[in-house]
Amino acid sequence: MYSMNIKNNKGTILIISYLVIAVLLILSAAFLSRSISENRIAERQKWSVRAFSIAEAGLERALYDLRQDFKNDLIDPSWADGEINGIACGPDSENFYSLPYESTLLGNGSYSIELKNVVGKDNEIWVRSMGTLNGINIIIQSYGKIENLSPWNNAIFAGAGSAGSMINGNVDIRGSVHILGTGLESDDFAIDMGGSGNIGNNYEGIPLQLKDRIPPCPTTTFNGETVETLGASLRIKRGLVGLSGTATTGKADVSGNSYKETMDGVYVTDGYGGNRGENNVYSDNGTQNSYDLGDSARFPSLEDPYLNYSTYQDYLKDNAFVISDAANLNQLANITPESDFSYGDTMGSISMDGNGNLAISGTVYIDGGNLNMNKIGADKTIIYSGTGSILVTGDVGINVNLLTQGSNSFPSNILGIMTPNEISFNASNIDVMGVFYAEDTITVQKQTNIAGIIVSNYFNMGEQVPSIYQVPEVINNLPSGIIAGDPTWVIRIVAWQKL
Repeated sequence: MYSMNIKNNKGTILIISYLVIAVLLILSAAFLSRSISENRIAERQKWSVRAFSIAEAGLERALYDLRQDFKNDLIDPSWADGEINGIACGPDSENFYSLPYESTLLGNGSYSIELKNVVGKDNEIWVRSMGTLNGINIIIQSYGKIENLSPWNNAIFAGAGSAGSMINGNVDIRGSVHILGTGLESDDFAIDMGGSGNIGNNYEGIPLQLKDRIPPCPTTTFNGETVETLGASLRIKRGLVGLSGTATTGKADVSGNSYKETMDGVYVTDGYGGNRGENNVYSDNGTQNSYDLGDSARFPSLEDPYLNYSTYQDYLKDNAFVISDAANLNQLANITPESDFSYGDTMGSISMDGNGNLAISGTVYIDGGNLNMNKIGADKTIIYSGTGSILVTGDVGINVNLLTQGSNSFPSNILGIMTPNEISFNASNIDVMGVFYAEDTITVQKQTNIAGIIVSNYFNMGEQVPSIYQVPEVINNLPSGIIAGDPTWVIRIVAWQKL
């Protein structure tokens, strides 16, 4: 007979049940704690995003007032004069200081704005904006530079294009070049230079009779040296930069001299071509930066509407002294240093005294004819005085030295010439001063030196090394009536970060 030992396990199941319940309670508590924590994180993230948006709104308000400060000051705009758009503050280039708005509330939050100036730069500034909401502070900081996108703030401004080069030939350009390249394909050349062609940032080599008549080149501190600089940049929205042979954009920095050789910046979307390409580009920002102004810049047209007029050309005709008499038109189409005439009224006037002296004032509209200035015998110099603009419905030819009178006389004396057609400079070894706009083409075939600015859709620079020298003070001395004469201020954000 067998006997069996049967254990009593009734308590085991109860204990296991308690353990399962305990584990479940612990897991539930953990899940609940994590859920609460995640909810708090999500809530904080939500307020952080809103505080960031408030900081951005404060930054945009500050940038608006900084832009208005330049727009409203027509004489000497600056961010370092102790006032920003009517608000007294700063300046200080060592520490951030408050831009004291009367109210900075935005919804349930608020923002505060601080600024810091840049030594020696009245058009560059640091902006710091802090957005605050529910005890959360978000700070963003930007470095901004304001630029006048006027076509007249360059040595050359070019608009539309076609297959092939917009600016070609062997040309020496000193100052900024801005090419829109409207109509070009990405593999078309916007500018194609060879030989000794150069886009430079100083006045090295400028003819003495031009240098004597214009203000000294501005200076800056670069690599620890005080050097002359035009603050030149190259911007090409569409098309290639072609550099072959010894043609360059900027030059390698040379220490110990008085010039800044490198460009301040190049902004080229479609890149470089020619047998040297980007190897011949010397710029403070390298060669990989694309065009940075979006659709802010545009080429001005005489067909653009203006005020209550259907076109800007109509506006000019109605606000100028109009010359349409056949005999007068014939005289203006054949001007020489010996010409003697006087046409004008209170709206504008132009005259020559028979001794090579031209006087200009206001706006003159040459309706139905050309404007040509040519030498007579060995005499190929016309000296002008005054400030004025001329619109020519025909073509323009400048084949003489066209200079202002006396040392440092340009651009306080300045002549602007406009045409819907072509301006050509075809004489050898002439020096010309002024601002020139041709909606069609500007042709510079020979060794012409131009101090001022040229604006056109197309350029033909020939092969005999013409030179263009930007005069920065022109932008502050444009003659009345000149197309696109109003400044177009845009703040470019150079650097941005969330602190």
